[in-house]
Amino acid sequence: MNDLTAPAPLPTGPMPFTRLLDEAMRLVRRHFRAMYPPVAIPLGLLATVTAVLQALWIQRMTTEIGTATQLMSSCGTIVLSFVQIFVIVVASMALQKAAVDALAGRTIDMKGAWRFAVQGNVLGTLVLQGFAIMGSILACIVPVLYVAPLLSLVPPIMAAESVFGGSALSRSAELTRYNPQRRFLDYPMVKALGLMIVTAVISYAVVLVVAIPFQLLAGVDFFRQTATGVEPAMAKWFWLQVPSQILQSLVTVAVYAYSSFGYTLLFLDTRSRKEGADLAAEIDTVFGPGRPAGEPAP
Repeated sequence: MNDLTAPAPLPTGPMPFTRLLDEAMRLVRRHFRAMYPPVAIPLGLLATVTAVLQALWIQRMTTEIGTATQLMSSCGTIVLSFVQIFVIVVASMALQKAAVDALAGRTIDMKGAWRFAVQGNVLGTLVLQGFAIMGSILACIVPVLYVAPLLSLVPPIMAAESVFGGSALSRSAELTRYNPQRRFLDYPMVKALGLMIVTAVISYAVVLVVAIPFQLLAGVDFFRQTATGVEPAMAKWFWLQVPSQILQSLVTVAVYAYSSFGYTLLFLDTRSRKEGADLAAEIDTVFGPGRPAGEPAP
């Protein structure tokens, strides 16, 4: 029989960074079918529309030289870029919500995840997080290496605890700085920065592999036209980038899913250790250090 009067177990050590990466990959493979299509399809369609419109605008700029045409094309490109960034941010939050639900043992509901991601309090919190990170970038860039990891747990905190606004930012800062052992590599902030670097490297490598064949085609076409004395047609090269941008969008969604599980694992691991340690400290205060909870204090 289990001893119901036994003290609460002490929190285990932090999850090693390599294990966190492995677990995130395992979880992505397990939940890929449920999470990937509802996000990859909308982002793929958006990438298609964006790439086609950009190619049309470039073609128009090369055939209709004029300040008004160039201004309209530039404004349209800027607007499309903002729309694309907004959709990507919302999609990332939807993946984060799905990752939290999966690790909580709940059925993944991507429609519900999208609805959660577009809530006003969620978007407002993401804007606050974005302003903080942008401010750190403007302050000589280096501070972002501290601020971005410090606020990296804001999305899983919103999805798991329904905490928003400044409270979500301060909660993330509290958890990412938790390290009672004072070992540098055990800092959640260091692991968050490492996860950012790993996902950035993966994204860059995958996008490079996808983009290189289309870049080579454009280069070959450029040298062929130059060798024959024909003026290179730039608009044609932009049309070559349409399938490249679509494929880049599709593979990037998989990287977003991977990072979502990574941050969720880091959040849950840090929270369980911190709150478990707080609970153990409270028990020691009431009953004395190392005293079973059911044994009265002398």
